[in-house]
Amino acid sequence: MRSIVLTVLAFALIFANASAHQYALAEEEEGYEPFQPFISGGTNAVNGQFPSIVAVGLPAPPNNAFCGGVILNENHVLTAARCVLTPQHTLIFANQLNILSGMLQLNFGAPRIGIAAVYVHPQYNPFTFENNIAVLRTSSNFFVPIVPVPNLDFALFYEEIPFDGQACQVVGWNNGTATPVQQFINAPILNRDTCNGLAVHLGNIRESMVCAGATNAGPGVCASNIGTGLFCDGRLAGILSTGLGCGQANNPGVYAQIRFYLPWIREQFSRQDIPLGGTSPIPVM
Repeated sequence: MRSIVLTVLAFALIFANASAHQYALAEEEEGYEPFQPFISGGTNAVNGQFPSIVAVGLPAPPNNAFCGGVILNENHVLTAARCVLTPQHTLIFANQLNILSGMLQLNFGAPRIGIAAVYVHPQYNPFTFENNIAVLRTSSNFFVPIVPVPNLDFALFYEEIPFDGQACQVVGWNNGTATPVQQFINAPILNRDTCNGLAVHLGNIRESMVCAGATNAGPGVCASNIGTGLFCDGRLAGILSTGLGCGQANNPGVYAQIRFYLPWIREQFSRQDIPLGGTSPIPVM
């Protein structure tokens, strides 16, 4: 029994030193607990339904993924800026991050793809969550053969304006077991004025953001799913930014709208520089 306790304590110390700031990034979300499920009340995804979804995590034990992401091409992933910054708004070192992809059940012992560089949107505002996106360049390519792997493919962009009531889906994992299962919830587009009128948002929803999800209690997204994708008509329309009520009433998810950022996202594909970890990639607030 004593050896078990010591082992648990050792893992706790490793985790506290290596990744405490990753979990701190969402502590301002009311009701946040680090080990909440990624998706609350979701439906299990099937093979090939959301093949571009990945988990972004740490290489060190205990290997828990702490954010979501979306594969854009053979060596780039889109996620939220807040996933790759410390609470002091400095960049997490790229070699501390990695990707789990191509699976409906997260196997934390599976091979991972490393990250070579992290590109944060230069106008990201950590207080309003405007421009809350980042592109990760992987250290090796995603392999998508001629006959695609059912759960590994690149996302297509949704470039139109989402309309009120449009049926969309947000994807993540239920973290209630040792092998989390990929799930999705239906998240209809919510009118911006309605979303801004909710006490949790208080008029902070900008034009570049979109709210999705019901205002009544039910299935919802949780803090550990920041950076995952909102899909409308099967294409990537948004990246989860805030509004992480885990199914609470009047707390729909808020997403960065992809259509506003397509030029910037595409510019990152040709970059070969490596921003220095520990520095701030955004203006000092």
